[in-house]
Amino acid sequence: MEPENQVYADEITLKELILKIQEYWHELWRHWLLIGLIALPFFLYKVYTAYATPVSYPGKLTFMVDEDEGGNFSSVSRVLGQFGFSGGRSGSYNLDKILEISKSRRVVQMALFTKASVDGKLDFIANHIIDYSDLPERWSEDTTGLKDFHFSHENIDAFQMVENRALKSLLGVVLGSEDVPGMYRTSYSEDTGIMTLEFDGRNQDLSIVFLDTLFGSLRDYYVEKSIEKAQTTYHIFQDKTDSLAQALSDAEYSLANFIDRSQNVYSAREGELQRSRLAAKVSRLQLVYGEAMKNLQLSEMSLRNKEPFITLIDSPLPPLSVKSESLIRAGVIGLILGIMIGVTFVLARKIYRDTMNS
Repeated sequence: MEPENQVYADEITLKELILKIQEYWHELWRHWLLIGLIALPFFLYKVYTAYATPVSYPGKLTFMVDEDEGGNFSSVSRVLGQFGFSGGRSGSYNLDKILEISKSRRVVQMALFTKASVDGKLDFIANHIIDYSDLPERWSEDTTGLKDFHFSHENIDAFQMVENRALKSLLGVVLGSEDVPGMYRTSYSEDTGIMTLEFDGRNQDLSIVFLDTLFGSLRDYYVEKSIEKAQTTYHIFQDKTDSLAQALSDAEYSLANFIDRSQNVYSAREGELQRSRLAAKVSRLQLVYGEAMKNLQLSEMSLRNKEPFITLIDSPLPPLSVKSESLIRAGVIGLILGIMIGVTFVLARKIYRDTMNS
């Protein structure tokens, strides 16, 4: 008998569940207008937000760093290693490091304070970004000098307080923060090593010139810093070689001049001794100069071998695609969100009333 009683109890529970669902559904249907009124503000807000969001023109630039030294350079590397020189780049390039450098303030500033033409107007890229951003609106009520602000020179070391504040705000718009994404983004493919720079500007020309200029700044800065030590070593050897060349030239001139002046006294012991000393000095300098030239050539090969080859793959090409918020999509999202909140409110109110009346 116990199994039959258990089945009977289960049937009663299922029936109650179905009746309760019907009761809740009837409650929702009876208050559909209230649910609609609750959903309406969410619908309107999402539609207005999508409508007020300005369109942007996302540009993309791809490049790679060539790490293949080739057969000739591999042979050179072994030779340079025998003389204590670093013949090449060990390991692979740190792609994250390169992209972080591209987002560093130094490199971004180099691009921002380069003049470029946007819509026929020649100005700093920084000023173009200000014009096509919400910064003028944010600064419209400012009384400390930011209202209608534009940069007038590129000497950052000479910036006043107002200019530094404007620059920090501009960098925030370009680079973003942990919570708010900026106009400029970077990424790379682990499989191919191809790196991508992206910029969402509100003007097509602005997106293109920013990416092209930033890539040039990144390439120049990275190459300069990569070969800085090797270049310093090369200049040291070059200066030493030049000094030895001058000393050798002076010694050879002294020897030739002595021979011309003492042709009639070769048999004299004192004259022969002086001539031998000058000749020995020339020989020593020739030997040292030869070694210095060898070191200079090896240093030059090391310098060339250390220089990274940053190769542009694709640059942004007009016309760029237009990125805008879809009003239909925004309306649907707002409507769904509002209906969910309205349904939750109606059901919670009924549950509360039933609980209080029981």
